[in-house]
Amino acid sequence: MFFYACFYFASSVSSQSDRHLKSTLRISLISILGLYISACSTLPSTIPATPDPIIKPPTVALVLGGGGAKGFAHVGVIKALEENGIKPTLVVGTSVGSLIGSLYASGYTPAQLEQLALTTTDSQLTDFTLSNQGFIEGIKLKNFINSKVNARTIEDFPIAFAAIAAEKHTLKKTVFTTGDAGLAVQASCSVPNIFIAPRIPEKVGKKYIDGGVVSLVPVDSAYDLGADIVIAVDVTGAQGSDNTSNQIATMNSLSDFWGFLETNILATNLTAKRSASNQSERDRADIFITPNVGRNSSIDTRQRRSLIQAGAQATTPQINAIKQLIQEKSSSKYATL
Repeated sequence: MFFYACFYFASSVSSQSDRHLKSTLRISLISILGLYISACSTLPSTIPATPDPIIKPPTVALVLGGGGAKGFAHVGVIKALEENGIKPTLVVGTSVGSLIGSLYASGYTPAQLEQLALTTTDSQLTDFTLSNQGFIEGIKLKNFINSKVNARTIEDFPIAFAAIAAEKHTLKKTVFTTGDAGLAVQASCSVPNIFIAPRIPEKVGKKYIDGGVVSLVPVDSAYDLGADIVIAVDVTGAQGSDNTSNQIATMNSLSDFWGFLETNILATNLTAKRSASNQSERDRADIFITPNVGRNSSIDTRQRRSLIQAGAQATTPQINAIKQLIQEKSSSKYATL
């Protein structure tokens, strides 16, 4: 429209007397038209560009089961995973699994975890007392965890964390995902008749005992918390079949902190019903890791290095499967956007 108006005006000028002026107007017209086209080309498109979809990575849960001193193998599992670029976004633990898992979720590196595992003494965790409820108070354990995580609550951890315990009187599974980290770990590790069951909230709440009573390897809890992929670690599955040797280990286990935790694991598996329930839950994991710790005494903390190594050795063959699963789950999430 603008072009035709300008052209009409130029045509109306006398072609005989004002040829020079007409030529000048035509040149001006071309210049103005060029500016007009240039201006139009810079106008924003009326159709907004479609943003690229944001690919949300899958939630990867690391589930650490109970097992007394055999739980040192959990450190090796964590070490092998991180060495291969796999870092969980959720950690769920029962008993010793909650102890190690809480430290990892709070920000400890695998190297720091290994150093702590090799240097922590039983006396730092065990406080004997005289009570008809048990003979370990559990306050040292609670304070140890809280000091190592700088008194942060669970919800302040960089990695989401859950500790599994059971209500003492109802045996109802309880999943602690907020609050006092040391208290949650204390509850998760409180073997009945050995540890005094803590109250949560303290002094006024219900009493809680070792989570291994209801969920030795808490796979289902990880899924309930939104996990897309569950990597479960069972440090009890590679034990020998010799019941006599296990009985002897249990008797000797009354000499240290880790042995006290182990007594609950053996008791949990005494009934066929409980054993089948635990096996069924473990089988629901996407990746199942069983460190070969059968030849290591559950109470011999002098073998901590070999237990850590066993965890790493059991994890390494699973790395490719874990990475493939993460890739598949990522593609699936991308497709649903």
